[in-house]
Amino acid sequence: LAETAKVNNSIVLSGCEIFGTVENSILSRGVIVEKGAKVSHSVLMQGTVIKAGASLSYVITDKNVKVNEDRMLMGHSTYPLAIAKGSVV
Repeated sequence: LAETAKVNNSIVLSGCEIFGTVENSILSRGVIVEKGAKVSHSVLMQGTVIKAGASLSYVITDKNVKVNEDRMLMGHSTYPLAIAKGSVV
């Protein structure tokens, strides 16, 4: 975890690099959350990269997903947004 990281009520596995904010989420191995990115109520699988300024809420990513800078992805608590393996959003 970096100085800029804010993690609250989340499960973060080994190898994650967190520079942004993560709340109420589960991050698998090797997930990267860049500075200024926000992740809440989400499940991010292995190798997912969340670029700076991106915002995710109620999102499930499969392996090796990349969310580009300043993107906003939002699902709902009863219908989360699912992103397929290897996708670039």
